[in-house]
Amino acid sequence: MASMATHFSNQNSGIIFSSVETNVGNFFDVMTGRFGAPVNGVYFFTFSMMKHEDVEEVYVYLMHNGNTVFSLYSYESKGKADTSGNSAVLKLAKGDEVWLRMGNGALHGDHQRYSTFAGFLLFETK
Repeated sequence: MASMATHFSNQNSGIIFSSVETNVGNFFDVMTGRFGAPVNGVYFFTFSMMKHEDVEEVYVYLMHNGNTVFSLYSYESKGKADTSGNSAVLKLAKGDEVWLRMGNGALHGDHQRYSTFAGFLLFETK
């Protein structure tokens, strides 16, 4: 589980989280924000975000080996915060990568950790 303690606005790049609370096995690369599947299996991922108040809209994408799995969108007039979230269950092969890509806008980050990313193995497959 990773969270954002500082604002993030690097458009069209992988989201880097400022704090990692849980990283059993170190399969989440804190430098790139990418999770690498340690085994073949079915995994659950979830992401929640708070739009930074200086922007009107935010797009974020859950990526699997370079392909978009789902999109998140948040809209509210400038000066106001808005939240959004989504989850996915993915069948991954060992070595597959999953990460979040920032589209446009900016994410709010502070000590209350409104923007989070988590994933875990549900069960192994052959």
